[in-house]
Amino acid sequence: MKKFFRVFFYCTGFTALCIVMQFIAAVPVTALYIFLNSFRYAFSGNPGSAMHLDLNAIIEDTLMPAYILSGILTFFSAWIIHAIFRKKFFERLSFNKTSYLYVLISFITGCALQMPISFIITLLENMGIAPKLFEQYSSHIEQLMSNQNIALQIFAVGITAPFIEEIIFRGLILNYLKRNVPIPAAILIQALLFGIIHLNVIQGAYAFVIAILMGLFAVWFDSLFLPIAFHMGMNLSGIILSELGSGLSDLAGVIILIVSAVLIPVCTLFLFYKSREKTGIFI
Repeated sequence: MKKFFRVFFYCTGFTALCIVMQFIAAVPVTALYIFLNSFRYAFSGNPGSAMHLDLNAIIEDTLMPAYILSGILTFFSAWIIHAIFRKKFFERLSFNKTSYLYVLISFITGCALQMPISFIITLLENMGIAPKLFEQYSSHIEQLMSNQNIALQIFAVGITAPFIEEIIFRGLILNYLKRNVPIPAAILIQALLFGIIHLNVIQGAYAFVIAILMGLFAVWFDSLFLPIAFHMGMNLSGIILSELGSGLSDLAGVIILIVSAVLIPVCTLFLFYKSREKTGIFI
């Protein structure tokens, strides 16, 4: 029972840390935004305008900086917590050296997965299944992807978020679970926790599935480099599709979807067989 609670609090604690830091990071970023805008309006001779700042504009303009700060705070908080309890931090992350080819293929797999997931979500939404859930999801994605500075978006969503989330979930949590429960259970638990942090049923559902695949990659090669590359590929391809997707013809969309559907199993099977040659792990 003592072991159960230790594992439970470790895993749920670092999951909660990711969520809490998102809210904590928003406070100083929002305060700085309001202060700078008030300062700007004061010098422009129209200080009264600072009292009429649009809430939606504030959220939109501060979302990416808050996202970046949240990642930084999460990383250093996790590091400090381990230091306080005199636990090794970096040794738990499994940044083990692996082939650049495997990392590249993992990245390609992540890129390929974005299109089929978008297609399935669109299909389910058009079927009228759980309209309120899809409405909430669409609102969240639109806020995250629309009217954002592309450079900040790439750095926040495409690089920072995957790196930090992989450190927490496929690094700390999965490796801790592997030492305490069977590997299949460890993969499922970390995937469930990863789905929960997205705070959205639709996004959480496909995040759960993706996390299983990233967990497998981490276990197969005992290295965080593959899931990080996969996660970055997934997020960066999402940004690219958001920016350029409306300009694609129907034929181009179908071709990309077919190519993606072929690449995913081919790349995954390749990595699976290569991992068997290297480690003999069959999961």
